[in-house]
Amino acid sequence: MSDTHRSWAVVGAGAMGSVIGGHLALAGHSVTLVDVRRDHIDAIRADGLVMRRPDGTATTVRLDATVDPSADLRPVDVLLFMCKTFATVEAARSVADALAPGGVAVTLQNGLGNDRRLAEVFDADRVIPGTTTVGAESVAPGVVLMAPATAEGRSLTEMGPPRTVEVSGDADVPSAVRDVAADLTAAGLPAEALPSADTVIWSKVAMAASMAGLTAALRRTVADVIGEPTAWALWTDMFEEVVAVATAAGVDLDVAALRTRCVDTYTSVGPHITSMAADVVAGRRTEVDALALGVAEEGRRVGVPTPVNDVVGRIVKSLEATYDRSL
Repeated sequence: MSDTHRSWAVVGAGAMGSVIGGHLALAGHSVTLVDVRRDHIDAIRADGLVMRRPDGTATTVRLDATVDPSADLRPVDVLLFMCKTFATVEAARSVADALAPGGVAVTLQNGLGNDRRLAEVFDADRVIPGTTTVGAESVAPGVVLMAPATAEGRSLTEMGPPRTVEVSGDADVPSAVRDVAADLTAAGLPAEALPSADTVIWSKVAMAASMAGLTAALRRTVADVIGEPTAWALWTDMFEEVVAVATAAGVDLDVAALRTRCVDTYTSVGPHITSMAADVVAGRRTEVDALALGVAEEGRRVGVPTPVNDVVGRIVKSLEATYDRSL
């Protein structure tokens, strides 16, 4: 794919999905953004996608966008899923007929199990799992603000082969995976094709599941959690549970380096409101099933207790179920 312009559809064109789609379109690929938010899609269709940078500059990208993929989406080479995890299967079914012969479905979503969800709709050997540090936030319909690292080309997307494919080293990574990574890199979003995506996915889960769950359950910022001893002790317990589950599942993590990266990241973002905490404050459904509760589910599968992830996840689920009765 790196030697030719391919067709992409980004399914879940929130801030991150829009930025990825915008970069690919600027690089010459045919890109269609798919999302359920009509105001965002209508603005893009009318005026283009505006990608702002932290320095105040902006680029406007013209690309296709739709809320009705069954009517508007032609077959594409790559279906990139960036939607919320709980919407994955429904979203995949809505675009199932749009994957061209030889095409691939790629997930860079949060949490655990997204590639398995896609494999309910697509052939498992066409599903590429991965993760990304591309960052952005929605400013207005049709307008997104890129995080500094993304605007400067310092984000990193990592992906591995389908789970049905056995790979012994870098040289064995399927060309489809390498080509997707090459397309993203050439578009200004550095990406790597790895022999397995499990390590990077679990590393991101270790960072996200604990902090997202706690900030949502406590309705506090990241700075609040790292600055309050009881909350930080809970984070430590959740982190250690994630590591134990990953290890039992056969995933090799550099625990000391990962913990340091988590602490450095949390410290650098300060009073940041995680997306899960923002969802709770706004009364929206969260992705806790793929994060803290996803860890708990995997723990049961491999025989590792995860009491803190389980309780924190259940608290968030209870909040979701009782938004209309909040004190």
